[in-house]
Amino acid sequence: MEEARFYAQCIVSKSTANQYADALEQAPWPEAMSVTWFETYDESQEWDLRVYYEFKPKTDELNKLFTEAGLKPLDINIIALDENTNWVAESLTALAPIQAGRFFLHGKHDAHKCPTSAIGLEIDANLAFGTGHHGTTKGCLIALDKLLKVGAFHKPIDLGTGTGLLAIATAKVLKTRVLATDIDPVATQITRENATINNVQNLITPITAKGFNHLELRDNAPYDLIIANILAKPLTTMAVEIKKNITNNGSLILSGLLATQANWVSSYFKAQGFQEIDRNIIDDWATLIFRT
Repeated sequence: MEEARFYAQCIVSKSTANQYADALEQAPWPEAMSVTWFETYDESQEWDLRVYYEFKPKTDELNKLFTEAGLKPLDINIIALDENTNWVAESLTALAPIQAGRFFLHGKHDAHKCPTSAIGLEIDANLAFGTGHHGTTKGCLIALDKLLKVGAFHKPIDLGTGTGLLAIATAKVLKTRVLATDIDPVATQITRENATINNVQNLITPITAKGFNHLELRDNAPYDLIIANILAKPLTTMAVEIKKNITNNGSLILSGLLATQANWVSSYFKAQGFQEIDRNIIDDWATLIFRT
């Protein structure tokens, strides 16, 4: 894996942070390795935006990306990282804790902030997707909280688990075994580590697999709760396979899609007999809830 050597830092308003971050994240060049933004914890309502690169970017190149996106140029600092710096951890250390329904997501350094009434989820910076600060992961946590309040599930599975966050949240509430799959072996290893950190290692089974293409996944089907936080296109291609592996009256949470893609993705699952019962939109990202 390439290593970040520099990061660009700028201060943006809370209302425009997501727009500036999108302009940097979606640019083909300079190619960002990680983009984060977080509150500066003062009265100004300003956010600290940082984007990490393998090569030193030019400030005029970055500001050109902003102007092309209809945004104002910013004062940008380019900072070199020490070669011994864990840049993934560096990029996420300052992220504030997140409350999503009953769930309180935090890093190790913020564990003391977890309310006694909340379900704590400790996920620190690492090489897998899913810290909960992205609109898709937070949307899934909120959807999951809603479903777990009204339904009893016995065979859940988290497809595209990333850090294992959603599988861990499910296990903490249901106290039952959760299969957590990902195509990336790094993600399944991180899921195993995070399950131990959150004291649910005996309930989480990480499996490296594409979709349901694994003997253990097929043997345990059908599932009464499927969570798939992936991307819009792969979700549409998985609609038939997901339908084959879910129980009657099963529940399905989908995310990883933009709000503008929600109806398109939903149509594929409705064609398989799923009924959309709810959706939420967070920072232009959609999370859909279905029932068979």
